Amino acid sequence: MNKIFTNLKFSKNVDIRRNVSFYGKGSLIIGENSFINEECFLDLSSELIIGKNVAIGMRTMILSSSHYIGKEKRCGKVKRKKTIIKDNSWIGAGVVVYPGVTIGKGSIVSAGEIVRSDLDNGMLLVNGKATKIY
Repeated sequence: MNKIFTNLKFSKNVDIRRNVSFYGKGSLIIGENSFINEECFLDLSSELIIGKNVAIGMRTMILSSSHYIGKEKRCGKVKRKKTIIKDNSWIGAGVVVYPGVTIGKGSIVSAGEIVRSDLDNGMLLVNGKATKIY
């Protein structure tokens, strides 16, 4: 990280491993006892909230922005959306979390998944299908 960020708030016992990238001027809040593994990308174009006791696997990408489709320039103006991962969730390696998604408390996202829409509390996302785990 070669910028100084003033909009990051980490609670106690947060473990962030090597080569985690932070992008943007939005805010990041990480709850206590949460873990972010190596080579993750956190898009801070908007708000990103990670609850307590959350584990995020290596090479995961969590987004808080996208773009409108423009006429002349296809990659148009930026759309910013708050992204939330609630307490006690586990995000596997290589996951992509789309902007504006909320992952419910106690949910699990299997490695390699693309999370395009909100997950309710206590869900397991495997092969694009969400099922209740409790």
